[in-house]
Amino acid sequence: MTTINPDKIAAYIRDVAFDKIMPRFQKLADHEISTKSGPTDFVTIADLEAEIDLTRILLDVIPGSYVLGEEAVSKNETDIRLLGQHDGYVWVIDPVDGTGNFASGDKKFGTIVALSYKGEIINGWILDIPENRMGVAERGSGVLLNGNAVQYQPSKKSLKDTRGFISVKFLPPKMRDDLKDVLANEFGEVKPYMCCAHEYLAILEAQSYFALYSRIRPWDHQAGALMVREAGGITRKWDGSDYTAADQRGGLIVAANDDAWNEIHSNLIAQYVGYYN
Repeated sequence: MTTINPDKIAAYIRDVAFDKIMPRFQKLADHEISTKSGPTDFVTIADLEAEIDLTRILLDVIPGSYVLGEEAVSKNETDIRLLGQHDGYVWVIDPVDGTGNFASGDKKFGTIVALSYKGEIINGWILDIPENRMGVAERGSGVLLNGNAVQYQPSKKSLKDTRGFISVKFLPPKMRDDLKDVLANEFGEVKPYMCCAHEYLAILEAQSYFALYSRIRPWDHQAGALMVREAGGITRKWDGSDYTAADQRGGLIVAANDDAWNEIHSNLIAQYVGYYN
């Protein structure tokens, strides 16, 4: 395996963020914002330029590696099947996670980068750009948040008393309707940030206890999933299987411990596994 310096990658990510993204925050012209798959799927000039720079830099870090960027995939310039590449390195980039927030002037946006090798996620970086918070994870070596090691402490909380993230609008329609009362009566606050970068950092900081996702696009989840695992938490698909670099569907539950994961699965997911996997 090639040896990389996670701190150098973190520095590259910061450099690009503060060169291409932050200067445009709350200063985007109308022609610098457009949509992709639908009216709320935004892309900006900052997304495009930051991904170009990060792609160039990361390919230089590991010659012969591949880059899977969200914007390149959306334009069919890169094949999503690179996720199945098991004999080399694959970088996954979300240049501006939370683009809708970014475009509307909300500070909940960031950059996410992950690296896999032979189908296993081995490194992850999440940068909260406005606050300059950086999470860095290396498989088997733990996770740092702003340079401080993160390790979950044993805890057993009631889901009614915790903060979580569930993007209800992305759940399948029948499931969303069926779970309306359960979410209202059995859970505390579950409103999402619409930015996985901030949601995963909130879980690392113990500001949130769990997250449930029905969409598992790689640029949203690879880095965060690794961070939660390295902190001692649980990240598994709805069917209980491990989340891997090649996964694109099946739903995901992220929790601080097994008890929380099992409770969320039992209350929300168990009856639907098989329908939506």
